Amino acid sequence: MSEPFAKESTRKAMEALPEIDPDNTSPSANVAYTYVPPSHARALDPESTLVEGIRGAGKSFWWMTLVSEPHRQYIASAFPEARISENIVITQGFGTGKSSAPGQFPSPDTLVQLSEKYPPRHIWRAVVAVHLEFSDPFPIGGKWREKVQWINDNPEEYDELLYRADSALTDAGKVHLIIFDALDRLAGDWPGIRPLAKALLQVALDLRSFRSIRAKLFVRPDMLEDREITQFPDSSKLLARKVPLSWRRVDLYALLFQCLGNAPSGGDNFREHCERVFQLVWKHDQASEAWIIPQPLRTEEEIQKKVFHAIAGPTMASGLSGHKRGFPYTWLVNHLMDGREQVSPRSFSAALRYAAKRENPEEWLYPLHYKAIQSGVQEASRIRVEEITRDDYPWVDSLMQPLKGRITVPCDAEEILNLWRQADIVNKLASLAGEAEKVKLPPQHLAEGPEGVLQDITELGLVQRLRNGRIQMPDVYRIAFGLGRRGGVKPLK
Repeated sequence: MSEPFAKESTRKAMEALPEIDPDNTSPSANVAYTYVPPSHARALDPESTLVEGIRGAGKSFWWMTLVSEPHRQYIASAFPEARISENIVITQGFGTGKSSAPGQFPSPDTLVQLSEKYPPRHIWRAVVAVHLEFSDPFPIGGKWREKVQWINDNPEEYDELLYRADSALTDAGKVHLIIFDALDRLAGDWPGIRPLAKALLQVALDLRSFRSIRAKLFVRPDMLEDREITQFPDSSKLLARKVPLSWRRVDLYALLFQCLGNAPSGGDNFREHCERVFQLVWKHDQASEAWIIPQPLRTEEEIQKKVFHAIAGPTMASGLSGHKRGFPYTWLVNHLMDGREQVSPRSFSAALRYAAKRENPEEWLYPLHYKAIQSGVQEASRIRVEEITRDDYPWVDSLMQPLKGRITVPCDAEEILNLWRQADIVNKLASLAGEAEKVKLPPQHLAEGPEGVLQDITELGLVQRLRNGRIQMPDVYRIAFGLGRRGGVKPLK
């Protein structure tokens, strides 16, 4: 066992962990908390058009960060593999949050209104024209309906201006990257979203034929699994090259250590302990005044495990048999995985921030107690479920109510289906289909009955089918939804 980190300074440093409000995508004031995992570096590359990520994986964070000049400079310096150089112009083609510039894209209400009159591809071509600052005769200062009408009436002139813009960028040695996020907010329901999302993918594919104009789309997995969105000529050229915005265990802990090493309070103690005990030397970036995480802490799990266990202790229980309950380094991530075996950094950070605020027994030598980590997972589950049922899929809450306190997982699928049939859940969802605030994006397979709804929540990662056909619900959802599991973390009441 390694020498424990100092209790209070390390717990204080935990406050540096990113707390990203999904409704507020303003960039963090401290660029030093920005960490780019290797897989994300590929996703940020301007040549990667389609970036796929679950809720909390960082889609909106990167959409926001890429237009922040201090963050871009830091990424270019500390993570050159992302290929975000000075010759790239980045603008926002659609998204939500406070960082978007006014007039850069139509609002969802405007999009719906425009799509009732014009082909959706013409809408996105008008957005591209605005970002490339087309010259006359394009009505650059007009209303969106005027812009789209011009695109509709002048296809040949549009092509000419697009080629002219591409040539000017190439001659100047620049690339213009237009980034799109929050595609589930394009409209209020799936019938409205699908044609707009499909057209955007088509326009993004069209732009790949140019030398210096690129689009980047941050998209949720369920949208790319919808054939009504992805079924168009040559869509395979986009889908085959999509980049997952995933967080491996090693990436999550690298993010943790990056933040701890740069924490305003406790960061210096953390770095000194890393160097003295683990021979890990932090380098200082003069331009950003950030401390750069040592390479072993980015890539080597054995080193990460030793450092984290000097924070959280060696096992998830006390005494000689503590190892039977698991090791904190693996236990934490395993209990935050969804049904796709992915973990969002938002859940990971929330669990650790909460754990750091819990009471720590005086006799416990480490900054984090294993019971505090368990409580942190419960809190992360509560937050995760609240986000899912409040912002993305409010209908999921209706599905889970008949199961609460009555299901212990893993279980046979028929146990769940029977409870749904008894609660007449499919008819209840169907009756709410016209109330957008209650259903929003309804289950895609609702017409197929309870089996179709079970398929929907499986595809969303809320549950998973085991090899023997039984249904498992990951702890990150199970705890807050109130389902039992033998020997698992207790569900919330």
